[in-house]
Amino acid sequence: MDHFGAMQGQDLPGVLTSIALRTPEKSVAAVIDDFNSGAIVRTWPQRGTLHVVSSSRVRDLLVVARERTFRTTVKRREALGIDEAVLERARSIALEVVGDGITRADLTKAWEEAGVVDRPGRAYHLIFHLSLEGILVWGPVSGKGNLIVLLDRWVPEMKERSYDEAVDDIVTRCVLSHSPTTRKDISWWTSLPLRDVDRVLKSAGFEQRDGYVWAGDEKESDPDGLHLLPGFDEMILGYSDRTATVAPEYQNAICPGNNGVFKPTIVHGGQVIGTWQRAKREPTFFTPPKNALEKRVEKALAEVPLGA
Repeated sequence: MDHFGAMQGQDLPGVLTSIALRTPEKSVAAVIDDFNSGAIVRTWPQRGTLHVVSSSRVRDLLVVARERTFRTTVKRREALGIDEAVLERARSIALEVVGDGITRADLTKAWEEAGVVDRPGRAYHLIFHLSLEGILVWGPVSGKGNLIVLLDRWVPEMKERSYDEAVDDIVTRCVLSHSPTTRKDISWWTSLPLRDVDRVLKSAGFEQRDGYVWAGDEKESDPDGLHLLPGFDEMILGYSDRTATVAPEYQNAICPGNNGVFKPTIVHGGQVIGTWQRAKREPTFFTPPKNALEKRVEKALAEVPLGA
């Protein structure tokens, strides 16, 4: 996780697979163990979207997230009738009931019984807001989700970096894990303004050529490499412009109607050539593949480590 800094985590079963695929063991159980031991957590470090991050960096990421996000969610809080009094009551109840871990449903119920949650959307936004404040975090895996825990109780306290120090680390890890990428992609992925991105790129000495930012340790892609990826994998969602991996005519096939729900993909030679279904592990190719490739895909599908 430290290599990426943060990985798309809005779909827990998907991100369990994404992380497992990048480890020697390719074990979802090992990733769950990391959640359960407190080594990794889920929270909202950027773009208002859940990501998985290492516990050793979560507080640094939240320093930046608070700076970038709270100002952009004022209107949403106003629309939900969430003022400081509501936030304070929600904080107080959360500190009372979360204990060693609580489900989202049970926390919502506690807020409902106290009159804090009285309309749709409030509970989710309160969890989101209190997570950015550094009070709550999604911790151990329970069933098909994470339990909500208290950050200070679950993750050892450590000195937070300054805003600039945290930004340096975020941008650097983004380049190292997503290179080649672009200034625009880095800014979009990290929710940082281009001035911050450019400052770090200059100080870190990353090479910029042909419109791309390069980490300097890229390897040539395998023209016959095959990857079966879950729907929200960084290889697809880690870039605002996905045309290098997904041909324009197939963009709708991986995200029908641009509804934000991405299908699992089949990537061959760096290009998405189809999608696959989790439940039945069945492929759907954009164009009929050669028999040998089809058999490789079928074998790979049978071996994909799936989350719960």
